[in-house]
Amino acid sequence: IANGSKKLDLVYQTPYQSHYCMEPLNCTAHYQKDKLEIWGPIQAPDWVQDAISEEMKIPREKVLVNMTFLGGGFGRKAFMDYPHEAAVISKEIDAPVQVVWTREDDATQGPFRPGITYRCESVISNGKIEALKFRMSGQNNDHWRDSANKLKANRSTSEGFLKPYMESVKNVSFSEVIFETPIPSMWWRSVYASTNGFAYESFLDEVAMELKKDPLAMRREYLKEERCQKLIDKLEEVSGWKKRKKNEGYGVAITECFESTVGHVVKVSKHKDGGVKIDKVWAVMDCGWYVNPDIIRAQVEGSIVMGLGAAAFHEITFKDGMAEQKNFYNYQMPRINDIPPIEVHIIDNDAGAGGVGEPGLPPLAPALTNAIFDLTGKRIRKLPFNLAEV
Repeated sequence: IANGSKKLDLVYQTPYQSHYCMEPLNCTAHYQKDKLEIWGPIQAPDWVQDAISEEMKIPREKVLVNMTFLGGGFGRKAFMDYPHEAAVISKEIDAPVQVVWTREDDATQGPFRPGITYRCESVISNGKIEALKFRMSGQNNDHWRDSANKLKANRSTSEGFLKPYMESVKNVSFSEVIFETPIPSMWWRSVYASTNGFAYESFLDEVAMELKKDPLAMRREYLKEERCQKLIDKLEEVSGWKKRKKNEGYGVAITECFESTVGHVVKVSKHKDGGVKIDKVWAVMDCGWYVNPDIIRAQVEGSIVMGLGAAAFHEITFKDGMAEQKNFYNYQMPRINDIPPIEVHIIDNDAGAGGVGEPGLPPLAPALTNAIFDLTGKRIRKLPFNLAEV
């Protein structure tokens, strides 16, 4: 980087976010001397068994966990605090108990998706990317998994970045500037890919502009792996990428998450009342071998809606150590009239199965902001932003 003649050096920011599941946190517990039975919307029953067994000194096999349907989870309902609370109260009053958190409890106590700042650098030479350097500064959940080795390389910094870039770009570096705060943080749908994806895919778009290359063609050039090439072929075909017209903005982003690769193309145009409107989103998922395509489409559609909310509608801010957003009146969700047509395509192959519940989220924000640049020439490097004010 230091010796490069042509460089890019840019900063991107993503905010704190809350899970805001439509179903509030709740759990029913019945403590009975030699056993404990739990009923609730729980994402990780084995983790709950381990945690409560240790905390309450009960043999693991005596902790019975009954999973109900979840009215949204997004990682929050894999945490152990609300089942533990119900269990402790049941033991104290010697009776079964149901605990239901208020929206305000859930909204203000967290844990939250951490806010992150990224510094992205590149060196360009002879029409090629010679080096990419990414630095992340924000709360890193890998540190509470392994607090003794905070300087050790970890997955959080590179999550979402496609592995084929590692082979096609000679020099790639990921690192972090350690940032610690008492704000409770944890995973949020797609974990660090949701924030990394915005920074890295936005930056690669800016690199493509610096190289004077079509953004999708540049990704094709560096994502040489066969499955990536087929995904790009499909994105190009279904979105009509090569038939783009004037006064239409098109943006693309491709990320990897939980062993699945997803690409989005977003089309935007100028709104008659000012700002921009989203005309359509095309999503192509390669999750390997799958069973039910309807479930995949539903999950990708939901991911796109959630990604849009995090990009352009809501964030968590803090004052005097407390979250300021306490309910839906000031943590605005996208409404049905905010949602554009969404077209989901699934790549057929016999590769090992990847995830489908989370990988559809990370490409939305960068594809959207890249499309806005294509239409208006304005770069958005900080989320959230207001579509009406672009």
